[in-house]
Amino acid sequence: MELLMGKLRFSVACLLSSVMCVSSFLTPFTVYAENLVSLNLSTTQDCPDVPVEDDSLEALDSTSSEARDAVGDVVDPPAVEDTSVNDQGAASIDAISISAHVQDMGWMSYVKDGGIAGTTGKSKRIEAVKVKLTGTSADGSPLGANAISVTTHVSGIGWLDPVGNDAIAGTTGKSKAVEAVKLQLSDELASQYDIFYRVHASNFGWLGWASNGDPAGSAGYARQVEAIQIEVLPKNSSSAPSVGDAFKNRVDEPASISYSAHLSGTGWGGAVSSGATAGHASATSSIEALSMSLSWYAGTGAVAMRGHVSGEGWQSWNTGSCGTTGRSHSLEAVQLKLTGQAADSYDIWYRVYSAKNGGWSGWATNGLSAGSSGKGAAIQGFQAILLSKGSAAPGSADNRFQGNVDRLSGVGFYVNNVSESENGAAPLSIGSTKSSRLLSSFALSVVDRETDGSISYQACFSRSGWQSSWAQDGAQLHSANDGESINAIRVQLSGALAERYDVWYRAFTPVFGWSGWASNGVSVGRTGDGSGVTAIEVELSAKGSTAPGASDNAFVEGDSAPGVVAQAHVSGVGWLDTVSGDAVIGTTGQSRALEAVGLKLNGFEDSSISVRAHVSDIGWQNWVSDGSYFGTVGQSKAIQAISLKLQGPASDSYDIWYRVHASGYGWLGWAKNGEDAGTTGLGVRAEALQIKLVEKGAFSPSDNLPALVSSPNIAIAAHVEGRGWLNPVGQNGVAGTTGQSLRVEALKASWQGAIPGGIEISSHVEGVGWQDWAKGGSISGTVGKSRRVEAVKMRLSGTASQYYDIWYRVHAQSYGWMGWTSNGSKAGTEGVSYRVEAVQVVITSKGASAPGSTARPFTTQPMMPSDQLAMLNRANWYSSNTGWLIMVDTVNCKLGVFRGFKGNWSYAQFWQCSTGAPQTPTVLGEYSVTGKGYSFGHGYTCYYYTQFYGDYLIHSGTYYQGTFNVMDDRMGVHISQGCVRLLIDRAKWIWDNVPIGTKVVTY
Repeated sequence: MELLMGKLRFSVACLLSSVMCVSSFLTPFTVYAENLVSLNLSTTQDCPDVPVEDDSLEALDSTSSEARDAVGDVVDPPAVEDTSVNDQGAASIDAISISAHVQDMGWMSYVKDGGIAGTTGKSKRIEAVKVKLTGTSADGSPLGANAISVTTHVSGIGWLDPVGNDAIAGTTGKSKAVEAVKLQLSDELASQYDIFYRVHASNFGWLGWASNGDPAGSAGYARQVEAIQIEVLPKNSSSAPSVGDAFKNRVDEPASISYSAHLSGTGWGGAVSSGATAGHASATSSIEALSMSLSWYAGTGAVAMRGHVSGEGWQSWNTGSCGTTGRSHSLEAVQLKLTGQAADSYDIWYRVYSAKNGGWSGWATNGLSAGSSGKGAAIQGFQAILLSKGSAAPGSADNRFQGNVDRLSGVGFYVNNVSESENGAAPLSIGSTKSSRLLSSFALSVVDRETDGSISYQACFSRSGWQSSWAQDGAQLHSANDGESINAIRVQLSGALAERYDVWYRAFTPVFGWSGWASNGVSVGRTGDGSGVTAIEVELSAKGSTAPGASDNAFVEGDSAPGVVAQAHVSGVGWLDTVSGDAVIGTTGQSRALEAVGLKLNGFEDSSISVRAHVSDIGWQNWVSDGSYFGTVGQSKAIQAISLKLQGPASDSYDIWYRVHASGYGWLGWAKNGEDAGTTGLGVRAEALQIKLVEKGAFSPSDNLPALVSSPNIAIAAHVEGRGWLNPVGQNGVAGTTGQSLRVEALKASWQGAIPGGIEISSHVEGVGWQDWAKGGSISGTVGKSRRVEAVKMRLSGTASQYYDIWYRVHAQSYGWMGWTSNGSKAGTEGVSYRVEAVQVVITSKGASAPGSTARPFTTQPMMPSDQLAMLNRANWYSSNTGWLIMVDTVNCKLGVFRGFKGNWSYAQFWQCSTGAPQTPTVLGEYSVTGKGYSFGHGYTCYYYTQFYGDYLIHSGTYYQGTFNVMDDRMGVHISQGCVRLLIDRAKWIWDNVPIGTKVVTY
């Protein structure tokens, strides 16, 4: 067979030599010989197909021209061997051919047995290939589709599914390059043959040979395959090419870093890579910022950085950069750490150069500090390098950092939201051992941080017990201003902090002093006896260190006896200290509203107290359980009444008694087990509580005081002229009519409330005078006699008079609504024959303020003109030190002199006057009489002046100088230089009667 093959090849070579004789002058014979050998024809093999394209000659000649283009790269193909197999019944391969679909060229002609498919030196990508295997299967049939498997790695896609014999592997029409190939013979053929292949890739050139399904080409570099060679040889042939370096996978490349420094006065320098110096190792320009990037195709990750900046301190962590630019602030220290998968595979090592610190620092790694803080030492140089995880430092790690690292910082919050920050000394101390202020919250954090991880903490509170979750890294334990104080605490570390340190801590209570030290999440403090913490100490120690002091009695969990622990929030003070037993909760004698109360039931399992409060402007709140508080905080709303009841097994054997200390009443009576105590509907604040927890039936109050005082229901009915009895009205309702000039002829009243009592009425009736008191809902006044009621008096009877005031006012003829009066005083008119037209009644708590103005509830004077009435009403706004008051209406030129006191002035005089001209107006405001004189003037004389502000006077009109001959005494006009003028006799009346110090009001 070999002899026959040799003769056949020689014949074909002679034929082709004669056809291509012209080319022989241009092409070395060795190239043709190489081509001829590479055909590796079998006895049945046809000549290569001739392409039909115009440029097919180039494609056909690719095995020679491309080889010529790649001089120095092409490796001699394997020696020619007969690939046929003589064993009877075995599969055999006659030839292998490949066609490449090339950028801008399309499908090229098949080349056979080691021929080059594609191009070299033209930067044209192969986009797809077809590999055709011809021969015979073991059963004698031609080789089928599964004779060979061809897999391509395509740009932007990756490895495609394998295709079979003479199928398209890759893509067409998508401008995507083949980057790598894998060829695999079927199991039947692979037992007898090896398949070898290599690729020519952009920027790489010819890569080594691959075989039998191994990849050839590259992945991750975006390098296009430009040419392919394929050869099939008998199994383990001695002519097989050396296999290796066929495939480049970027995943295999190690990670790398590059970094640059921003220098003072220079700006950004060029990037350098692992181990090189960014900046300068000399006392020149300082580094102000650093930037760094991580390149690693095999995994994820970046470099997190932060710097210690002059004048600013440590920055927050940032990806890829640290420091500042444009601010002339130098870096003094840095911390770097890897993120993502890079942190699992590599350590990052780094060091800095500082001339002030003596040169290069030691090497730091993975978040540790390199440089200094607190010394004002800028860095001038920086180096960094990546090493495999766990590798030794690239040099000495001594003196990597000069300054503080991983210090504790904290802030304490006290009951009523007072706070104090602590930072620095070890151990960290929060609170005070010399103060009674209880801690209600605190926050801890690690500053000057170089170690990753968190510090977490939780507390056991006076009412709600242990928190269900942990706070960490500067967050408050508890932000609500609910009066709860800390009884015990736990602190723990996590992450690298926990690997490097132990955290030790202890708590101080005023009664028991310092607890023992505990560490790493163990409890310290006391529970069960209400002992609040006023101070804590916390310290970081190297891992495995012993306690900073004694650790005995770090935590005491007491068994509390049955009882109630309570805490009050009062107006003007805030939360008071916790009390227990039947101590007063709140204050008495200080006029402070009780605004909120927190309760806790001790000594029982599965039991609690349910509480609700009646709050001003809100009413009854929903029931809440102990542990929280009832009422409000920060809203200035008083509790007015409460209800308490036990829940759970405790209610079977215990009663809970309670009473309220109410403003104006003092202690009210006791209530129990869900009854209401306090006041409702009266606007009366609660000031204190008392609570008793006693066994069933063990307590009986000795007083008969009411536990609850609530607003009663009243009904006032009026019998009106021409209308008869109108429907009764309640509190603040109008009994009668207004604006209709109809007289009230009779009244009657009824009372309904928890406090026994009634309303009694006495009426002043036309032609009759004052009647006796009408009681028990009987009629006061007359019916059927057409007699007007002119005034009324009302009062409460029975126990009600001890807890309530009755306020009332009348709407009188000509006067309208008069002032409010109370508890039997007169309301209306007498002696002027004015009718009462309507009545209003309001029941208030004892001693409460009037529901409105109390000015002139009763009079014996007839109605005055409107201007006088307007001045009188205004006068009642003011007080005076002398019992006298002067009012001047500068607009209407009226002056009034009054006797009395604020809210109850009456006229002594009401006169017309003259005031300042428009260009010299009378001053407006509140003044006082400061002096008096007989006369003044130049070219005129004014008499009897009363001085009230500087040169502003009340005096007579003008007279010719030194005489009583009138020059100008016009009244009711604006003509003066700012003074107030009166007729001379009226000016003298004021001069004679109104004392020094009397208030003068001008408006």
